[in-house]
Amino acid sequence: MANEPGPNEVYCSSCGEVIKKEAEVCPECGVKNKVNESSSTSDARKYELEKIVNKDKTNVLLLSIFVTPLGYYWIGKTGLALLNFFTFNYFLLGPIVVPLHTNKIMKDAKKELENM
Repeated sequence: MANEPGPNEVYCSSCGEVIKKEAEVCPECGVKNKVNESSSTSDARKYELEKIVNKDKTNVLLLSIFVTPLGYYWIGKTGLALLNFFTFNYFLLGPIVVPLHTNKIMKDAKKELENM
């Protein structure tokens, strides 16, 4: 392992040999390169964030105020929408808390997308 990886190279996670970053399988030991797996995960996360960021903020906030579970559902947070619906939060503090939370989710998604 005397070689240092170049700009488009990484160490094999199994044998430690320097291999191309795009290599699916290490030519030395034949083990699948884990770098490609993380890049596909990163692409999926990027797609999810883009879906959130591309929503119209006004529509999300209006839905969050008047029909709070739909505010969460509209930005793709189905679990939060169901929780909000089944706990009757839309009658309690939902019209106050959900618009603030959905706005924060959208801001955080935008920040994370910018940092990728």
